[in-house]
Amino acid sequence: MAPHLGLLTDENRRLADVRRTFVDELQLKPGIFWPFFRPCDVKVLLVADGLDFSEDGFGLSVFVRTLLDMPGGYARFRITLGHIGAASATQMMDGEARIVRRITQLKFDDPDHLAPGMYDEVWLFGIAQSFFDRGTAADGTAYPTNRLADTELRALTEFVNAGGGLFATGDHGALGRFLCAEVPRARNMRLWQSTSAQVADDEVSMTGERRNDTNRIGTSAGSQFDDQSDATPQVVLPRRYERTRGFFRFSFPHPLLCGPKGTIAVMPDHPHEGECIEPPDTGLSLNFGGPLGAEYLNAVGGGPKPTPEVISTSTVLSGTTSDFKDPTEPHSFGGICAYDGHRAGIGRVVTDATWHHFVNINLVGDRSVSGLDPKYWGFLYSVAGQAHLEEIRAYYRNIAVWLARPERIACMNTRIVWRLLWTDRVMEAVLSTTDLRVADVEPRIFLIIGKHARDVLGRFAGQCQSIRLILDLVFYPAFPQLVRELDPWLPDVPRNRRAFDGVPWFDAAPLLDIGFGAALVGLREEFPQPDERIVADISTAGLTEVMSRGGRVGVERAFRSAKSNMDAAGRILDVKPPRRTATRRPPKKKS
Repeated sequence: MAPHLGLLTDENRRLADVRRTFVDELQLKPGIFWPFFRPCDVKVLLVADGLDFSEDGFGLSVFVRTLLDMPGGYARFRITLGHIGAASATQMMDGEARIVRRITQLKFDDPDHLAPGMYDEVWLFGIAQSFFDRGTAADGTAYPTNRLADTELRALTEFVNAGGGLFATGDHGALGRFLCAEVPRARNMRLWQSTSAQVADDEVSMTGERRNDTNRIGTSAGSQFDDQSDATPQVVLPRRYERTRGFFRFSFPHPLLCGPKGTIAVMPDHPHEGECIEPPDTGLSLNFGGPLGAEYLNAVGGGPKPTPEVISTSTVLSGTTSDFKDPTEPHSFGGICAYDGHRAGIGRVVTDATWHHFVNINLVGDRSVSGLDPKYWGFLYSVAGQAHLEEIRAYYRNIAVWLARPERIACMNTRIVWRLLWTDRVMEAVLSTTDLRVADVEPRIFLIIGKHARDVLGRFAGQCQSIRLILDLVFYPAFPQLVRELDPWLPDVPRNRRAFDGVPWFDAAPLLDIGFGAALVGLREEFPQPDERIVADISTAGLTEVMSRGGRVGVERAFRSAKSNMDAAGRILDVKPPRRTATRRPPKKKS
């Protein structure tokens, strides 16, 4: 609580509480104030096989509610909980009314559990190495005990091939092998078994010195196992995606690690994590009861084949013992791996080194210790810890947005644009009049509007999502020739050296801001008043066409402005060379 709130009278405190409640609800449900504003529904299936969704330490309730409480109002995650076993009502969050459905004894080859179009995303949280008594599979054979059946693997493959997103994680060693180790793409984006029979050499062991121990010393002296439950996170190293050798300069983390406060560089810590990797062989084919094509497909429209990338690296400090384990040798390992299947016309895939990045005991504390112990509270114990928790929760939401089908992402983009245009009153906040026509506005005004819009968007959706939205709605349709220079997440390819000399002369942010501002002005000119029919009826293609048309005007003017300024700078620097002085030649000698 802010110190000055203690000085409020009871009546004024009630006023402050009402106001705060309204603002909080407006962030989650903008439709309560603007009835025309409806979020895009994204259908998500979360599956566990030993973990659960309860409030227990190894429950996933904090993670689930993070998705349910999505800020910004542009997306609503319609969550179904699934469990491979016979989970209890408590383990399936029976008290949470927003859960759409709960499925126990789930089977991926049962069309009532998984069918084409039923979900946009499937998340797998595996702990089991084997699972017994699952009955008979759809092909009449008994379900395997050490992995999913071929019929289930085929169903999951077809789901991703049709554009569905997939997330998979386990923990150290072979924990998670049953549920995840044979699932295409995810199977070779992470280690699902030990790397050596010798504990001392095993990267994913539980006790050896080469284990992936990310624990950091927090509130208690020395290296403790339960440091995983304090308010001190591990610091991770996000991969940077850059455009610095062409006309512009750009540097961003992967969208999964780009939050409202900037780069997400923290994760919960744990004494023995798994490990994410980049596949050694991306030329494999799939066959589960019949051929299913290549595992990693070529890019749609040409260009480099998209392959999985380790987008975050975790580090192990020297000498960490975590109570009873061998002192660690310092090293690093892959913490998160991402595959952009959208570039190949299929679904995206994400793997994480451990579900300890998601379970309650690593987020909100260990309830087996005294309430006076800071580790009882986890990240909730301190202001700094709560800030770390918000970064981690932004990572969860980023995954859920990034994994969505392309048409769901396009829908989310439209809702974001309407929110910026009408509910957040972007233009009203920066201009004295909003009766603007694109043809009459100068680049400086476009720049102000675009910067303000990106700032508002970044507060609830993250800076990378704002860049992605601008690229998708303005630059891809209006200036495809610029995309290679502006999209930092595209694979880098050799440039035309005759066009660019390798010096990054400009920061691209003003150009993006101008393009975005002009696109919003064009949209406001086309749709000056909020109307429920507009949100319901206009297609993504129609909105993109209007925005790209306005954005083209702004960007063309921006380039003319840049050229004019460069010409002016050239005239200032155009100093005449000094006059040559004639040198007298010595006379020729007479012969």
